[in-house]
Amino acid sequence: MQAGDFMMASNILLSGNNYYKVLHLFNYMNMGFVGKNTFFNIQDTYCLGAIKDMWEDKRCAAIQRMKSKDGVVVLDGRMDRPGYCAQYCSYTAMENDSKEIISVVTIDKRQTSRNSVIMEKEAFVTTMDKLLSEVRISEICTDAHAQIASIMNQTTGRYKDTGVLHSWDIWHGAKNLAKMITAAQQSGQKILLHWVKDIVNHFWFCCKADTVQQFIKLWSSVLHHVTNEHEWYLGHCLHGSLPEIQDKQWLESGSKAHKALEAIVLKKRWLRNVHRYLPFISTCELESFHNHLLMYVSKWFSFSPLVYEA
Repeated sequence: MQAGDFMMASNILLSGNNYYKVLHLFNYMNMGFVGKNTFFNIQDTYCLGAIKDMWEDKRCAAIQRMKSKDGVVVLDGRMDRPGYCAQYCSYTAMENDSKEIISVVTIDKRQTSRNSVIMEKEAFVTTMDKLLSEVRISEICTDAHAQIASIMNQTTGRYKDTGVLHSWDIWHGAKNLAKMITAAQQSGQKILLHWVKDIVNHFWFCCKADTVQQFIKLWSSVLHHVTNEHEWYLGHCLHGSLPEIQDKQWLESGSKAHKALEAIVLKKRWLRNVHRYLPFISTCELESFHNHLLMYVSKWFSFSPLVYEA
């Protein structure tokens, strides 16, 4: 084997490049390039085993460091295809303090009776059962996945019969809030569109509250603020003085737009689940990791835990 062929084949894989695109580039430059069969032989014989061994070493070291404390873990899954036709679900767990990846589990649709809808739930259970046998976990954070939430104890909000608290990603909560307000303005209340960013920022601020009661008190104050009422019988806004000229139009109290916003802010289902956001944990770093994975495994094509895309 030529040293150049080995270096080229291994570094294409490690850098996340595509063999066929690099081959196309070399063909345009009229230069020789490592053959297809040689590339995949090098990948299978030398690269994949070394990558897996290194991953296991890194993971074992991270798990060992977590054993001395009660960790907080964020979890999220990604499918190989959009919609309801996914074949694989790759589920990742990250330690919140160190931002280290401590688990990657891949579920095949054949493990869930070819039902791709429940793959993420199955991957979550597999991941949690494995991690709980290795480390101490005090809290987990996921997106607002209904099937995962159904596993939790409905009274305590904890995972099965363990003491692990389940919280929701605050970034997804803010995104869902923005969607609700945007949907309201599409029904004729376009004035709400100008307030989306401010209301979402107010939600982030309120989620730093210590209790649900404190959150609701802060959260409901936005209904007064948007009408240019900053002091009322039971409270007042916490901001300082506002500039005389505003770049937004104030809402009229009792108007259709104000009532539409009130229906969103005081929605019972929203307030019933808001305690899940108060730990103020985000999965944004894990989302960034999944975006980085797209360099190595295309999201819209099938992938397997045993095969790397070229």
